[in-house]
Amino acid sequence: MYLATLTAENFRVFGARRSSEDAGDSLELELTPGVSVLLGENDAGKTAVVDAIRLCLLTTAADFYRVAKDDFHAGPGGRADTFTITCRFKELSTEEQGIFLEHLTTDPNGTSSLYITFKAELMEPLPPHRVSVTTRTGPNGEEPLWTVRHESI
Repeated sequence: MYLATLTAENFRVFGARRSSEDAGDSLELELTPGVSVLLGENDAGKTAVVDAIRLCLLTTAADFYRVAKDDFHAGPGGRADTFTITCRFKELSTEEQGIFLEHLTTDPNGTSSLYITFKAELMEPLPPHRVSVTTRTGPNGEEPLWTVRHESI
């Protein structure tokens, strides 16, 4: 299994999509099996890409990570009140398909993919800035819920 696609909307330096055809300032990153290297100028979003993957997979290694106000994209129109990150995994082994069976999406060709969508929503614009966080599966992030938590930032 490998991470094939990473999308992020309104997360840090990555803004909103304009339409289904136009990615706007959002992130749409296609990856291939093997090693991937991120290269870019300072403040181009390299760390945001890595942190987006970490958030989506609910992993923080040895660090504790809490969604912060700065994680919500700030653009000319103000700060976004929601951000979404989606990871799509492809080429799952038979064992991996068994483990994630109820969360898989199968296309018409019979190929299975695992989509994981992390969504954070500001519930209160003023301190303590409570945030609702959900992680769902499926290509549109509408399938079974994995976690729900509320935290203050």
